[in-house]
Amino acid sequence: MFRIDGALVKALEAEDFAYALVRVSGKFALRSVARRMDTVAVFPFINAVGIRCDMKDAERLSGMPGVESVTAQARVTALSDDEAGTERGAPAYAEKEAEKEEGDAAVLGAARRMTGRGVTLCVMDTGVSPHSDLSLPRDRIVAFEDRIAGREFPYDDNGHGTFVAGVAAGSGFLSGGPPKGLAPAASVVGVKVIGESGETGAFKILEGMQWLFDNCGRLGVKVAVMSFGAQPAETADPLKLGAEMLVRRGVTVVCAAGNSGIGGLRSPGISPEVITVGAVDDALAVAPFSSSGVYQGVRRPDVYAPGVHIKGIEAGGTYSHMTGTSASAPLVAGACCLLHEAFPRLYPRDCKRLLLSACRKVNGIRVFTGFG
Repeated sequence: MFRIDGALVKALEAEDFAYALVRVSGKFALRSVARRMDTVAVFPFINAVGIRCDMKDAERLSGMPGVESVTAQARVTALSDDEAGTERGAPAYAEKEAEKEEGDAAVLGAARRMTGRGVTLCVMDTGVSPHSDLSLPRDRIVAFEDRIAGREFPYDDNGHGTFVAGVAAGSGFLSGGPPKGLAPAASVVGVKVIGESGETGAFKILEGMQWLFDNCGRLGVKVAVMSFGAQPAETADPLKLGAEMLVRRGVTVVCAAGNSGIGGLRSPGISPEVITVGAVDDALAVAPFSSSGVYQGVRRPDVYAPGVHIKGIEAGGTYSHMTGTSASAPLVAGACCLLHEAFPRLYPRDCKRLLLSACRKVNGIRVFTGFG
């Protein structure tokens, strides 16, 4: 018998009902649970059903065949500078001298010459606005899926997702120069899973992941960046599972570590199968807000990248600045686009290995600042 997630028990003690994710063993159990419960969403790619339940429903689930876990729907936030620096910080390293890890010089040299052309990046976030740096001289936003309001054309009523897209793939067209993403010729797919407030529920994230899982082959998506996070579930964390299914589908997934300091890792960045990115400042010192820690015996993040007062594109058509691991993750995602361009048959695990080999070593941590 599985153990009901503690967060769900707390939610049901405080309210008459709560939203929960039920993971099952297969398609038969998926249909059975969906038919017998108050179902609000179905996520076949992770064999899960989103339900509205009370305490009696939760107890009933424990007796249903094929049910493996029941977890509360997590609150998910875009990891912007609104949260940065609000909790305990990681230690700052003053050492500026950095050594390059041993890597394949030919591989890294090939990536350095790339622009991301022919590679599609998915930005799963608050949306993507058709800023000049993404849409001129040619429109590189090749698809847009809105799981919040169902709108057809690209937009971003928060600005977070547009900034993330620009750090990874902005062309610098409007400014005639910087800021410019590492992959300025990459195509972009926007998946809006977070609303104007910068917050959402895990079901919306999973809807976006399911859509990407179903459409990544058709759209040629090779890299996905997820600059959002949730408190990890005690067991069978759904965002972690969703990100891992995308990796196994062939998508290199890059996640922000979180902005909550030591011990504050956010899901899906807890997964060892994704590339989890923390933030450093201009001196390559770990930013005080940057999340770090150990999850299931593996230390995260995998790599750090600049994330303090980063300049990027604004949804209104100009430029702004952002601080947070949200700004660090898309730099690494852009680098992954270059690796996929250089080696079209690259698997996500190999992309991660090559990316880490391009990092500097600074006082025991890996820092990526570019292929130069």
